[in-house]
Amino acid sequence: MLTQPPLLVRPLPGPDRKRTPAAYLYRVLYRAPDITDPGCVMAWEVAGGRLPYQVALERTAGDKLLWHCSCADAVYRGGDNPTHRCKHVAGLAECLPPTV
Repeated sequence: MLTQPPLLVRPLPGPDRKRTPAAYLYRVLYRAPDITDPGCVMAWEVAGGRLPYQVALERTAGDKLLWHCSCADAVYRGGDNPTHRCKHVAGLAECLPPTV
């Protein structure tokens, strides 16, 4: 029997200039055995835009949660503003419990 990884589909502003809503698919790549330990809590692959991206949630030793995304928006705007969330992270964060 084949087991498929959990999937989540979210409508987000699309990659076109008009930002027409498009379906973005999130696939779980990794989940830590103990999500309260510092390090990578979860990682997802995101498809549906121009390119596939990866989103990760990290827990620091101080118990702070940090989001990471490989999209250009997160890389360039996130470097200047650590509280910036790209659409891939924002869409996923809305679906997860606040304490993950």
